[in-house]
Amino acid sequence: MGNQAEASVWWSSAQHPTFTPGDLYRNWDVLIVGGGFSGMWTAHHLLNSSPDLEIAILEAHEVGSGASGRNGGWASALYPVDDETLAKHVSAQSISDLHAQLEKSIDEIGQFALSSEDSVAFVKSGSLTVARSKPQLERIKQGLLPRESILNKEETLARIRMSHAIGASFNPDCATINPTQLVVALAKSLAQRGVHIFENTSADISKTGKVKVDGKSIDARFVVRATEAYHERNREQIPIYSLMIATEPLPDEFWAKYGLDGRETFHENRHLVTYAQRTSDNRIAMGGRGAPYKWGSARSNKSEQHKQIHKKLRKTAIQWFPELKNHKFTHAWGGAVAIKRDWAPYLHWDGHFGSFGGYVGDGVTLSYLAANSMADLILGKNSVRASLPYVGWKSAKWEPEPLRWLGVNLGIKLSAIADVEERITKRPSFVGKLIEKLF
Repeated sequence: MGNQAEASVWWSSAQHPTFTPGDLYRNWDVLIVGGGFSGMWTAHHLLNSSPDLEIAILEAHEVGSGASGRNGGWASALYPVDDETLAKHVSAQSISDLHAQLEKSIDEIGQFALSSEDSVAFVKSGSLTVARSKPQLERIKQGLLPRESILNKEETLARIRMSHAIGASFNPDCATINPTQLVVALAKSLAQRGVHIFENTSADISKTGKVKVDGKSIDARFVVRATEAYHERNREQIPIYSLMIATEPLPDEFWAKYGLDGRETFHENRHLVTYAQRTSDNRIAMGGRGAPYKWGSARSNKSEQHKQIHKKLRKTAIQWFPELKNHKFTHAWGGAVAIKRDWAPYLHWDGHFGSFGGYVGDGVTLSYLAANSMADLILGKNSVRASLPYVGWKSAKWEPEPLRWLGVNLGIKLSAIADVEERITKRPSFVGKLIEKLF
């Protein structure tokens, strides 16, 4: 697992501290399983309200070695479920509260970054969704969010000179970060505040929240499972793979030609997901979906190094910025994100045991907010955060195999086909509409 994380451009840029947590087999106030953003932010929020709590974090490998240290580095206010769907389950006020809290969370992450002794390369840059065809632009206009604005061709090219760009939308609610540097800075902060971080410590956790390490039970008043996609081999959620590549640091002439002076995050509005940013050391770090789902909802390290998908990502990057054909791609890595059957994040809490996840790739900001909700529930606070839409959300289980394997992989294949169809026909994809019905 460590080797998988080390392939990431983020991982290579961060210094990894050594923690000396002391004795594990004692009574804890809060025991957190998972040393990524969800677990770390839960401890952070708890200590902000109750600094005397005795908290332990158990991490099977190294802090941030999962999705938290390998993602695309977008801290966005995006939510995987649209407002129309949410409105069937929760009030308009709850939806409004969710968006306000997500936007607020970006700024609070920025405040933490500013106060950190280590740089985490946080810049609140906003995000561009770029159209390189009329069907893509049509979908952007149809799906425009309340705080987003449409940019015409000239306005788009003033920000990003992606080849064949004809327009874009701009969302102000997004920051770019180095995720590994952020999670390491967070872990160091927690250790200084008295949190006991146990790395390379695999834990078995039951459905009721009983935790064992090496067969021995560990006692705690409250237990939190913050393992996201590493809660695997079940029908509750599936791991879907996002793969990433990064270039070498690019010269000033490259950026003079292609823009991104504000370090906006960006992607092309394809059916198959893409996402990218200009890093603080002037690389392009780009990711996308496409790696196949594995039978039985099993997580697979092999899927994180899918050579064909990495090759396609490099090809796409060169299509966007043809000058990249003259530069090296130095890193290629990947990781799994957790997806529920209805693509909805969740937080479950029974008064002793809590679990959360299902971020569908929007986890940098959402994990911060969900962890804030979890801390409020643990402390018995009657807050707005404790009743946001994901709290107590129930999703149907994924279909049994082989239907699950067939359906998910068909959806991945059809997304790629829909993009090809649009390039050929220059019209909105018929296959794209089939994908919407499938999911």
